[in-house]
Amino acid sequence: MATAASKAAGTKNLREAWNTPKETQGMTWDESLAAFLQSRQLGINGAQHAVKPRTIEEYRWDLAVFFDFVKGLGLTQYNQLTEKIIQNYVAYLQSPERGKGGWGKATQRKYLISLRAFFRWVELDSTCRDAGMQPFFNSLPRIGKAIRREFIPSQGQMQTFADGFDKDVVWGLRDYTALCLMLDTGARVGEVCNLEPEDIYWDNSLVNLDGKAGKRLVPFGEMTERALRHWQAVRTKYAHEKCKKVFITRYGGNCSPNTFAQSFADNMRKTGLDTELGDNTISCHTVRHFFCTMYLVNGGTLHNLQRITGHKALDTLMIYVNLANQMTTVQEEHSRVSPLMRMSNPQPGTGKKRVLVRL
Repeated sequence: MATAASKAAGTKNLREAWNTPKETQGMTWDESLAAFLQSRQLGINGAQHAVKPRTIEEYRWDLAVFFDFVKGLGLTQYNQLTEKIIQNYVAYLQSPERGKGGWGKATQRKYLISLRAFFRWVELDSTCRDAGMQPFFNSLPRIGKAIRREFIPSQGQMQTFADGFDKDVVWGLRDYTALCLMLDTGARVGEVCNLEPEDIYWDNSLVNLDGKAGKRLVPFGEMTERALRHWQAVRTKYAHEKCKKVFITRYGGNCSPNTFAQSFADNMRKTGLDTELGDNTISCHTVRHFFCTMYLVNGGTLHNLQRITGHKALDTLMIYVNLANQMTTVQEEHSRVSPLMRMSNPQPGTGKKRVLVRL
């Protein structure tokens, strides 16, 4: 039978247990990622609208870099995060000692935009507030405007790049076919990854690309048709039954933008273009820039280019107009009026002797 003293002690312990503040651990990283992605799918808590599956995968890829960083520090819960850790992560992105020269500025910007969206969700989601999860978007540096990439490879450099893919190897054929499609249609890499067999209208030589502004029909030429038909015949031997995409991984599943980002980077090294181009590179988006510029250089119209590429505003295409003018009008005029060129090659009938300019 319990004594009065033991009853008093039990009552005290119960009272202390009731009054002890419970520390909220928040969510694990996997839980927070799942909840954030669901909010993007539903278009709530900071999302302007429900996003497409491809955008979900982009968020998943971008945030994986951040989650790997904090997990590497031993953090298992969101509420273990501090402002100092956020600053260290930003420094990590910017550090050239990261491995292969660090991330490019455009990639850093993309990762930070996704992380800012994640922190904004933490601020607006009621479950996060109840769990005491602090948003850290004010700890992130100011994210500037999108970086304009004005590098356009030459025709010869692009030919060298295309020739670098070994079409006798399955995955070399895949990458070469994807490159042909990009060069012929200006398709984004995400649109290439999202392509399904029924999106290709062989009789009309049209492909239905699913882009940011919805689907659009774009024509393709004979070279792309031959490459696509060849790849389709090979693809059936390696694709999983559930995989409905045209381009597949080595494991038979769906490709992601990173699949081609890696293969393009490997091809840069294989062809020696990484050394030749220095700080510039031929990435999937560089191919899109190349298409837009050369379409105009070769006589295409700005209106039709907008319809092909799916750009919402003509202002976005003006960079390609400027580049095309540099490669045609400005270059042609310069070759005629350059003082150095005129000194070396005087015009016929001037009566002037050829002057050799030695440098």
